[in-house]
Amino acid sequence: MTDRQLILGVDGGGSKTAARIARIDGDGGIDELGEGFGGPSNIRAVGQAHAEINLDVAVDAAHRAADTAQTEIDYAVLALAGSSLPDVQSFIASWARRRSLAKKVDIVHDADPVLAVGAPDGHGIALIVGTGSVAVGLGEDGERSVAGGWGHWFGDTGSGYDLGRQALASVADATDGIGPETTLVERILERLHTDKPREMLQKLGQAPDVRREIASLAPVLLQAAADGDQVALAIIEQAAEATARLVQVTVAKLGFDNDVRLAVAGGIVTGNKIYRDLLIRCLSELGTKPASIVVVGQPVEGSLIMARQRLIDDKGNK
Repeated sequence: MTDRQLILGVDGGGSKTAARIARIDGDGGIDELGEGFGGPSNIRAVGQAHAEINLDVAVDAAHRAADTAQTEIDYAVLALAGSSLPDVQSFIASWARRRSLAKKVDIVHDADPVLAVGAPDGHGIALIVGTGSVAVGLGEDGERSVAGGWGHWFGDTGSGYDLGRQALASVADATDGIGPETTLVERILERLHTDKPREMLQKLGQAPDVRREIASLAPVLLQAAADGDQVALAIIEQAAEATARLVQVTVAKLGFDNDVRLAVAGGIVTGNKIYRDLLIRCLSELGTKPASIVVVGQPVEGSLIMARQRLIDDKGNK
């Protein structure tokens, strides 16, 4: 393997897209050269046109940072939310061909790079709690299990979207007098730049991506909980229990021991200690005590790890 072989890793979800370009050195190490970011690339959430634009923005920025715009990438691993669906796979593969993304391209579930970082021996559970929520497990025999990941219409429990939605519902209930008082009223209205609760719907409707806008309210809720708001804290407790159950059912489906390796990713669970501590407590109460919990702050690192391994495997098979 020469030191000129380049790999590309991409991690795309409901909030942002990250792309990194790296060189494989003579010892097989990953020498990162450049990184770029774009908006969300979850096709189900933002549509094909916006997803393609955001992928282009992230990849082009990574090329500029790495000074590799005129150099062919040897292997690319794209980990994108929703990519398990055949039509999404087809669209992304077509996009990669049109722009000659790399000699070889793999499109994988966005949990796979999380597992690559947190469970490098190949089996364990990845829990992603960002704009959406999903748990993906990989058993020792290669069996795969997915819990959650249904999308915001009737799923994504415990996610950033779910927290934002429940914060809005709590404001509505408190305003109508059918729910308890909460500082979320003032906090959410301030975040939406209005002093009239009935204008919340109008303000949200003006956003180009309503789902993402609702999810962006989650940090307001999390801060309210940290400041002692009991309504906000109750919402987070319910959310943490919901995501803990995703892990619990994955353990059961794959026949794992309770001391399974768990890797967590997504801004909600990695960026907030209260949520993470509640999640660990809920797991314990459900009888699941992971042997290790790895916080994967940058899943795109896992995409590079996967690209390197597949490049090595390809060379070994020749």
